[in-house]
Amino acid sequence: MKNWETIKSKTAFKCKYMKILEEDFVMPSGKIRKYYILKRNDYVIVIAKEGNYFYLIEQYRYTTKSKLLQVVAGAIENGETQLQAAKKELKEEAGITAKKFKKLGWFYSNYGCSDQKAYVFLAEDIKLGEQMPDSMEKECGIQRKKLKISEVKKLIKSGKIEDHDTLAALCLFMLKY
Repeated sequence: MKNWETIKSKTAFKCKYMKILEEDFVMPSGKIRKYYILKRNDYVIVIAKEGNYFYLIEQYRYTTKSKLLQVVAGAIENGETQLQAAKKELKEEAGITAKKFKKLGWFYSNYGCSDQKAYVFLAEDIKLGEQMPDSMEKECGIQRKKLKISEVKKLIKSGKIEDHDTLAALCLFMLKY
């Protein structure tokens, strides 16, 4: 198959959290098209497990106008490793530190408009402490929730867990354990 060729690329929008590229490209058929690509830092997802329990967080999400039950997740900052980001996010959002981290895998989070990757970690041998949310997370009413793994499975089956990161990460976990 002939490669797709980018003809022109320019930044259409940029802010602190993301940028959107506008690109003109040639398809293998020779047709010229335009595409908008969302560029964001890759991020980590952390499943905190203690025995037969998961620690999830619940917080209000402005975009969905609802509270979502989800795993810990956050951006990998420039100069930060995936593991450093996982430890930082787990501490900030859930108030948890862990002695053991295992990388379960990764996936493209929104391949239809972005090349952003999500790296999934399992955190075990954990210690609970105080959450250290940023100001936005405080406003969202972020709360740590301890749930039996069997209860989380029921919430998934009943459609009560609606976050794609949580569903994908827990799928990776359940396939490996």
